[in-house]
Amino acid sequence: MAVNKQLSRFVRDALASGKTRAEISQALTDSGWSPSEVADALDAWAEIRFSPPVPRPQATVSARDFFIYALTFGVMIFGAVYLVQLFHALIDLWLDTDSYRWPGRIRWSMAVLIVTTPVYLWLTLRERGKLADDPALYRSAIRRWLMYLTLLLSAAALLGDGVAVIYAFLSGDFTLQFFLKALVVAVIAGLIFLFYLADIRKGDAA
Repeated sequence: MAVNKQLSRFVRDALASGKTRAEISQALTDSGWSPSEVADALDAWAEIRFSPPVPRPQATVSARDFFIYALTFGVMIFGAVYLVQLFHALIDLWLDTDSYRWPGRIRWSMAVLIVTTPVYLWLTLRERGKLADDPALYRSAIRRWLMYLTLLLSAAALLGDGVAVIYAFLSGDFTLQFFLKALVVAVIAGLIFLFYLADIRKGDAA
């Protein structure tokens, strides 16, 4: 939550004058500020005895971050969709007698992956190098938003996959072909979810 500038200045001046955090919190609460607003305003300043008060590092936003991370996550999601389609087509080719239908889907999926995979790996490794050199980049607000959006999409895919499996089982349409396709979705979505969840935790610890 963004901290109100007037509230932030008040907290800074109060800390600089020697007021304790408890006193500041009580004064703000009595004045009608919500507990979350008070907590965010106080958290913006480091809990060390120094004058003037020392601000904590804040999340950053830049056009460069938007371009790089939107491109990275867009390429990743696009490639993941066609990776699923590729495996589904291979499963159909293996188990379906009408195998003449699937080569076109396989070729198109492979073409997409041949383009997206090296682009995604290059962008990701490039950013990992920058993050290793400057951990402050972990505070990019756009990076965190897009990572959480990716977690949301992955979780939605996992939940939808689970619903589809249960529905197929209850309706009697649960076949080996369906199971393998559902497994592909679960594995790919699960790996993406775990990868970015670990990345978020690493950023929190940075």
